[in-house]
Amino acid sequence: MQTDGADRRGRGVKEIVIVITMSIVCSAAAIAVYDLFFAQKIVAVDLVSSIASQKEDYAAGKITADELVENIEGLVRQIGKKRRNEILVLEEAVAGDVKHYNLAPAHTAADEEDNRER
Repeated sequence: MQTDGADRRGRGVKEIVIVITMSIVCSAAAIAVYDLFFAQKIVAVDLVSSIASQKEDYAAGKITADELVENIEGLVRQIGKKRRNEILVLEEAVAGDVKHYNLAPAHTAADEEDNRER
């Protein structure tokens, strides 16, 4: 009869360990899913320097007017491709260490020629 009591206590400890382990696993999974899909993430965008570099390239004759318009439309498309839980803020307004969203323009004909020369 004493063996029945020992089996119950041993089984009870195993069940408690299983319940605690499952609780920890479920909590970790819930936090990971929340962080990945729902938590708002602040992303800094350096829009001013991107537009300024396009303007300089156009003024220097490195790109044509059509390429300038195409590059600016590409910047707008990149901004539109952000994930739904990302909040875009201009880099000038951000103080601190945050993720940066690179708004590199599409390759131009002048860039391709420079790459070929190298």
